[in-house]
Amino acid sequence: MDEFKRQVQDLDVSMGIGETSRVTGATATQIRYWEKKGIVHPIRHGVGQNKRYSYRDIVTISFVKSMIDQGYTLAKAEKDAATHFTFAEALQMIVKERVHLAAQTGHTLTLNFGPLDNDPGYDVVAEVGDQVSLKRVPHQAK
Repeated sequence: MDEFKRQVQDLDVSMGIGETSRVTGATATQIRYWEKKGIVHPIRHGVGQNKRYSYRDIVTISFVKSMIDQGYTLAKAEKDAATHFTFAEALQMIVKERVHLAAQTGHTLTLNFGPLDNDPGYDVVAEVGDQVSLKRVPHQAK
């Protein structure tokens, strides 16, 4: 499980502009324009390689495209995308920093977030199935 956790934390998901366009519904022209406006920030993994759009960029492009399709301005979509990512980045940080153990039994995923800061004898455990439940369980040493 430690190897799986490391792989998830190191996961580098990125796509070229064609695939990003297909997945998000935004045209390549829109994506390039949003790049020029500083809304998305593609990366190059090496000299001479094509630009790649990160998971964050893909979600941003999808979000902005959805807002524009609903009639909002690009400025409003950009502002709301920034607010949206404050929440998304907080969730990503929780998963990256706090998930100590993940296990699946049938359709239920169990995530152990490690010991409580104010009560280290207990772990916070989430069980995600048809519903989500949080439990305080005795600390499980690794």
